[in-house]
Amino acid sequence: MQRLKTLVLLVTAGLAACSSGRTVREGYVTTDDSVRLYYRIVGDGPETVVIPVGLYLEDLLAPLARPGRRLVFYDPRHRGRSGRGDLAHASLDRQLTDLEQLRTALGIERMAVIGWSGYGMEMAVYSIRHPTRVTRLVQVAPVPPAARIFRAAGGDQRATRMDTAALGALDRRFRAGEFANDGGGFCRARNRLTGPSNFADTTLAARVPDPCRWENEWPANLGPYFAAFLPSLGDYDWRDEIASVAIPRLVIHGNEDGIPLAGARAWVAGFPTARLLVLSPAGHFPFLKRPDEFFPAVDRFLAGDWPPNAKAVPLTPF
Repeated sequence: MQRLKTLVLLVTAGLAACSSGRTVREGYVTTDDSVRLYYRIVGDGPETVVIPVGLYLEDLLAPLARPGRRLVFYDPRHRGRSGRGDLAHASLDRQLTDLEQLRTALGIERMAVIGWSGYGMEMAVYSIRHPTRVTRLVQVAPVPPAARIFRAAGGDQRATRMDTAALGALDRRFRAGEFANDGGGFCRARNRLTGPSNFADTTLAARVPDPCRWENEWPANLGPYFAAFLPSLGDYDWRDEIASVAIPRLVIHGNEDGIPLAGARAWVAGFPTARLLVLSPAGHFPFLKRPDEFFPAVDRFLAGDWPPNAKAVPLTPF
């Protein structure tokens, strides 16, 4: 493996102060295959919390900022502000190698990790492979730990909440060339149709940061990446391996999420160091719908205690 290179490009001149007075530092780490990973560090202090897909979560999880805590947001390859690599190498293994190289380049010895949606699973697998580097893991609205649980629960139910006729009409307009010079416009038009499916309260969709600012998120770019990445997961089942990870894990799931609650329960069932907090009503963005419960729960967990409403789940055969 070629020597890991670190390129730090400050988007602002030097250190900038955010509105709360906390320092903000931005830059890039270059991986061993020459892909630049964007990161944004908010705050300073001995406690480090690493959070992927900053393009969505930098603003939404900003309430987690505290004195003595630094939040390290980053965009995985092919996402947001990060660079793209060879799609032939797109895989879960590559994603986890990227995180390890980011950690090394930023000089992080140990860290808590927060993974949302598909990254809830990815951060669990990172913890399996690098258990000495992770202090605590928060899995927010994670996909299930086994593909067969996902299938048995009916898969991602968000697709059933969308106006498929309107989506079909939009896609026909795209194929006819209407958005030939407006990839961002097509991205936003599609998100207006798909975004509300993430919520029990669909008005909250307007509060999600616009991912279409970044060309990586345009369907013409994101679609091929996921088509290359998802097969690398195979018929996965991480339950036996996560049993060997002793770090505390908090799983937070919205009761009305299209990602089945059965999967969140399976991440916790029978594991003495894991707890499940179900928020209702809440969909795939529980921090938007139930911030009054979400943020105190995560803060308490990061401080070393279980949130009072987080429960153990007994093991049941599946």
